[in-house]
Amino acid sequence: MPEDQDSVRRRHTHDGVFLLAAAIICGSTSAAGAWENPLEKRYTSGPLEVCDQGAFFVGGVPKVTNYATSSDGGPPQQITIGQSYVQFQIPAERRKWPIVMIHGSTHTGAALDATPDGKEGWYSYAVRNNLATFIVDQPGRGRSGFDQSVILEAKGKNDWSLIPSSFGRITDNGAWTTWFGHLLPSGSDITTGTMIRHGDPGDPDGPEDFNQPSEKHGRYLPAFPIPPVKNSVDADVVAREGAIGPAPNPKNNLYLGLEYYKQLVPNGEVTLPGSFCPTCNPQTLNAIDTWLPNALADLVEGLGGAIVSPHSQSTSSVFHMVRILRERGQLHLIKGIIIPEGAGTNLEAAGLTGRDFDTIPFLLVNGDYRPLATRQINYAAVAAMNASRSRKVGPALALNIEDPRFNGKLKGHTHMGMLGSTALREFDFFLEWADENIPNPMVKASCKAKRD
Repeated sequence: MPEDQDSVRRRHTHDGVFLLAAAIICGSTSAAGAWENPLEKRYTSGPLEVCDQGAFFVGGVPKVTNYATSSDGGPPQQITIGQSYVQFQIPAERRKWPIVMIHGSTHTGAALDATPDGKEGWYSYAVRNNLATFIVDQPGRGRSGFDQSVILEAKGKNDWSLIPSSFGRITDNGAWTTWFGHLLPSGSDITTGTMIRHGDPGDPDGPEDFNQPSEKHGRYLPAFPIPPVKNSVDADVVAREGAIGPAPNPKNNLYLGLEYYKQLVPNGEVTLPGSFCPTCNPQTLNAIDTWLPNALADLVEGLGGAIVSPHSQSTSSVFHMVRILRERGQLHLIKGIIIPEGAGTNLEAAGLTGRDFDTIPFLLVNGDYRPLATRQINYAAVAAMNASRSRKVGPALALNIEDPRFNGKLKGHTHMGMLGSTALREFDFFLEWADENIPNPMVKASCKAKRD
C-alpha cells in the first residue's frame, strides 16, 4: 500500500535525524563536547570595557540544627540558609540605574551568561550597552546553596514528611516537550515515542492565530540551539557514552543530547521554609516567594534603585518584592520592570493592586509557543495597572512576538529565548523601550567609585 505524502515527509525527517546524528558523532574529534574554546573563539561580539566586577550575597538567616552534617544527629551547629548569590559587572561608562536579572525555574544565573552554542548572552550584552548588571541565583539554587539539613534530618528521624515530595526539576525531555517540540504519539515516553521539533511534519499544534496568540504557531523551527545548529549537542551524550538507565528510542538520541540540558538543576529552594502573608491570596507562600522577594528588595535598596528583570518563575517573586518595597515605603526605587516570559502575574496573589505600579514602567513580552491561559493572566495584570487613574508613567505593556512592532523578527523565540538565536534581538527591543520609558542618564566619571 503506497505511503501518503505526510508519512513520507515524516519518514524522511526521521531518516534525516539519523544521518545528522551520525554526522555529528563522526565529526567530533574533541573530548570537550560541544562547547567552544574561548581561547580560540570569541563568545562576545567584541571587547568589554569593564570598570569593576565581583560577587556578594544578599539575605539569608542563621539556622541551628542537630543535622547540619550527618543524619546521625549531633551537637547543635549553625548553618546559613536562604541567601542569594549575586554576581555583577560595571561598565566603564554606565547609566545611572543598573539592571537586576533573575533566572526562572530549574535554572541558575548561568542562563544569562552565554548561549549553549557559544554566543553572547544577556549578561555581557547589557554591560556592553552601558548597564551595570547584577545576576541573581535564586535562594536554594546554584551558588546560593540549599538546606541539606532538611534531608539529613528526615533520614535520621525516618520521617520523610520533612522533605518535599518533588524538587520541581524539569527533565531534559520535559524541557523539549514544554518549549521546543513534541513526543509522539501522545501518551508515549522517550523509550517508545519519537521527539520532533515544532514545525516538523506531524506537528500536532494548530495553525497560528494572530488575533489570539497562543501555543499554536507557524510552520517554522524554534530559534534555539537545536540540530542542525552547530555546537548544539554533545556528541558523547548523543552516542549515550556512560549513560545510566534504560536506553531511549534511538531516534531520540540526537534531541536528548542538547548542550542546553546541562544547565538544568533541581529547584533546591523547596528545602527552605515558606511563610505567611496576611495581605496575599492565598496567604501561605511557598519557599521561592518567601526568600527571593526579600533578597531582591534588599538588593534594590542597597543599590539605591534598579530596573528589575525576572524570567518566568521569578516573576511572582518580583511582584512580592513590589509588595515588600511598598511596605517599606521604597516603591520609588523600582525604576522599571522588564519581563521576558512572565508567569505568576496574578496581582491578588502577591497582595497588590494595579495602583501599586503607578510609578513603575512595565513591559512583559511573551515568546512563541506560550499557552493562552498564561497570556491571559498577563493581560489581566497589565489591564489592572493601566486602569489606575493615578498612573504616572506610560502604559504597562504585555506584548506577544506576533505584535507588528517586532516585524516577524522573533519567530520561533522560545520560552528560553535568552539562550536562543533571537536573544539579542529581543534585548535590543528591551533597550529601545527602556530608552523611551525609563529616565536613565549616563553617569559622568562612573569608574571613580570609592575604594576602602
